[in-house]
Amino acid sequence: MRYSAGMISTCPGPLRNLLLSAALLLGGCATTATGPGGSPLVAAEVALERADYAAAARGYARAGAERRDAALSERGLRIAFDHGQERLLVALASQWLRREPANETARRFRLVGLLELDDRRAAESELTVLLATGYPSPAEGFTALGESLAQLRNDSGVAAVVAWLAGRYPDVAEAALASATLSLSAGDSPSALAATARALALRPGWRAARALEARARVASGDCTGGLLVSGALAADSGDGDRLLHAWLLSACEQTAAARAAFSDLLASRLARPEALEGLAGFDIDAHRYDDATMRVSELLASGRNGDHALYDLALIADRRGEYQRAVQLYARITTGNRAVAAQLRAYRLQLEHGNPTGAAHQLDEFLAGAAESRVEATAGHAQILAEQGRLGEALALLARSVATYPDRQDLRYARATVLEHAGRVDEAIAELRSQVRSRPADPIGLNALGFTLADHGRSLPEAERLVRVAYAARPDSAAIRDSLGWVLHRRGREAEALPWLQQALRLESDPEIAAHLGEVQWALGDAEGAEKTWRAALERTPADARLQQALARHVGSPP
Repeated sequence: MRYSAGMISTCPGPLRNLLLSAALLLGGCATTATGPGGSPLVAAEVALERADYAAAARGYARAGAERRDAALSERGLRIAFDHGQERLLVALASQWLRREPANETARRFRLVGLLELDDRRAAESELTVLLATGYPSPAEGFTALGESLAQLRNDSGVAAVVAWLAGRYPDVAEAALASATLSLSAGDSPSALAATARALALRPGWRAARALEARARVASGDCTGGLLVSGALAADSGDGDRLLHAWLLSACEQTAAARAAFSDLLASRLARPEALEGLAGFDIDAHRYDDATMRVSELLASGRNGDHALYDLALIADRRGEYQRAVQLYARITTGNRAVAAQLRAYRLQLEHGNPTGAAHQLDEFLAGAAESRVEATAGHAQILAEQGRLGEALALLARSVATYPDRQDLRYARATVLEHAGRVDEAIAELRSQVRSRPADPIGLNALGFTLADHGRSLPEAERLVRVAYAARPDSAAIRDSLGWVLHRRGREAEALPWLQQALRLESDPEIAAHLGEVQWALGDAEGAEKTWRAALERTPADARLQQALARHVGSPP
């Protein structure tokens, strides 16, 4: 368990920058031994050992209030923050602010809770105060906020709130850049480009803004414009800009030029690890697994990007059918943004090869040391159980997790998916409607409801409206483009559906998108194109049941 009964360390990790600045206001991260004192503190310790995070957070907050101990109060808020108790986080932070209206720590925590709950109006008010009181200048405030708020889960809500606030500082270039950065992270390249243009008008030639413009142009589909900008930066600057240009060439599917750009960077001591990673990706896609293994092994030996290197080695073993080696490599990935995907893939492989005991043990070991990944992994675990036909186990797992982490949306979406697998479609739709009512501007919920309605042939005009609203907020999303294409297909508008699905597959090589695209190609009479789409996707994900079923149903030959 992350917290012990005797001493609780609440130092934030790299994703806690906004709250770290709050801790610094108190003179450092609060790590103090607990004494035998008052009952709220004892009760909090006991609750924490029992993983009753709500009771623990309340106990520490109450102890902090009674003792006038800011470290204890902060500890309570941090426990609520770390364990998906956003409503409680807002309530406890609000109590602290009523006692101490100028307390920056409480204000930062309250802001984070409001943003994660997607309460945009209240977050705007809180952020306005924080920017005015928490930083030496608006420029420094927007710079810090742009970096820290990007780590929150509700990227669309964060981008909307910061864009609103940036509009109140039209002469601050940093405000425009922060808005652009967060809009791009939220999958809204048109808003990012508009904000970048404002930043460059205020500060012509600003390299950070030009680099962001290049990324946003490529994300919007304007590869020509984006590569012109990144190419100009790469021509007169250092390895960082050359790497950006190489990655954007890759994203624009200019493979030969991207390979050449990465190859040139192999001579750079600083850029070599990323260049190896880029070249290994091309080798894997081309099934040159021996070449890829050599590059990835060197990357792993360098000590940099180790999680990515391990993931690529595991992927190579997976593609080669080396089940045991793939499981061992995936299971070693316990940190980084690929950890949960790797662990779930190892779990699934073991189930598929008849080792449920080993699968359960491996996932339990990972979760015991990765509390920050528990919710995401649980959502994925439940969906795998549902796919295996273990629907009761999946729903029970999610019920326990929702009780522990009541405000995590991903658990609610996972529950809807499991209910759908169980054939309980009405309940799944009701769950999604509940989420949309509570977060009416959240494009993820709007898209999930719209797609589910369309997939079951229900309320198709409503489904299209929901997905189009989601697309307006998140136009770069492959998932939302796929949903829109699928809704149009369900409405019999195949010619309109085709480009949406083609664009979605270019953005993300997902087997479900490929399955949908093939169905539309088949409906349009392009049987050859449909079969090609399905078989190409099966090369990447040979066990995908949707692709196998599409081929069997339409082509009548084994995959």
